[in-house]
Amino acid sequence: MKLVVRNSSDGTAVLRGLITLCVVVLLLGAGGIYWQYTGYSALQGRVQAAEKQVEEGRTIAQRLEQTQQQYQNVSQKLQHLEMSVSERAYIPTLLKQLEASAKSCRLTVLSVRPSSAQPQPKAQQDGDEQKKEEKKKPPEPYEKQVIDVSVRGQFWDMMRFMENLTRFPKILAVERVQIRPRQRKDPTDPFEVEAQFTLSAFIFRAEGGAQP
Repeated sequence: MKLVVRNSSDGTAVLRGLITLCVVVLLLGAGGIYWQYTGYSALQGRVQAAEKQVEEGRTIAQRLEQTQQQYQNVSQKLQHLEMSVSERAYIPTLLKQLEASAKSCRLTVLSVRPSSAQPQPKAQQDGDEQKKEEKKKPPEPYEKQVIDVSVRGQFWDMMRFMENLTRFPKILAVERVQIRPRQRKDPTDPFEVEAQFTLSAFIFRAEGGAQP
């Protein structure tokens, strides 16, 4: 009877090899899972950022729509109020606005009053052609009111007032401007000028009242 004795070192080496192989496979699997998780996290972050941008775009679109609706409501309300203003109320309001504009430029208001003078009409043609043109020409949708404004102050303040007239809240046309230096009673008095403005206010006719 023969006894077979195996070498214990060979078995230990095989076992170590198997353990090492398992550890390598485990590490590779863990690395693959980590890489997939990192990619998934990055992709999820991009998705969340895109969803946030879409939501912000919707919010901006809603705000724009609300702002446009508010603008339309205010414009309609303003138009309704302007149309409800009668001509009697329109002219005094215009005069007060002119006076306030001049005072905001540090000018002394000497007078602001409507004038009985009417704007000079254009040269008319004689003959049948002129009559035919008058028949074809529809009536103007507005009336003109001449307003005289007299103010006194520093020259550059006067220029600021003239510039403000270009941004006046009502439709005006400057027909004539006369500027002259003010007579100084004392040499120490500041140098000032006096100006006479002839303005034409356009009053548009509408059902129920006048509007600028």
